[in-house]
Amino acid sequence: MGVGLATTMTAAPLAAETLDRLTYLTFSGSVQVPGTRLDAGTYRFRLANPETGRNVIQVLSYDGSTVYAMFHTTPDSRTTVTEESTVTFRETPAGVPPAVKSLFYGGERRGYQFTYPKGGPIVTAESLPQPAITYSPITAPPEEVTVARAEPPPAPILEEAPASASVESAAEPQPAAVELPHTASPVPLVALGGLASLILGLGANLMRRLLS
Repeated sequence: MGVGLATTMTAAPLAAETLDRLTYLTFSGSVQVPGTRLDAGTYRFRLANPETGRNVIQVLSYDGSTVYAMFHTTPDSRTTVTEESTVTFRETPAGVPPAVKSLFYGGERRGYQFTYPKGGPIVTAESLPQPAITYSPITAPPEEVTVARAEPPPAPILEEAPASASVESAAEPQPAAVELPHTASPVPLVALGGLASLILGLGANLMRRLLS
């Protein structure tokens, strides 16, 4: 899948004519290579150390000023030979950038299979940051609150204790002193007393005479 994403540019010499086997590959979309992801564009692919080893490939920017990746390869082969350099891709899920599997130079059956770090290329879609959630606060209308008027509790009914007859009852009116009606003048009484004294005196004298 995705083979049509890679094409070559004729600005560089033929791969077989250079010691480092420099070739240019143009990708129309993002792709994965071991250790990084390349955005759409044109990149340099070449052998990193052609004099000491011919299995390490280096990926650079178009002008060669930036090194994006450098990784080991293992031999690979193909049945159909093309005139131009091309690459094959690993299958990846939808939404995941395709991962370059092998690089083949034009006119050759043998190629370079890219060695990915442990775990292989990324096969899960990148999680994109979610936009911040914005909201405008809406002031809720005030609720009408009906306050019930509290009725005062009824006054307690006090039971009156029976009044004590001796303390709480009203004092009964004392009977008024009855004044005896005035009798006649005391003069008769005085006369009566005098008469009695006289009789007693006479009786006493009579007794003395009899005794003598």
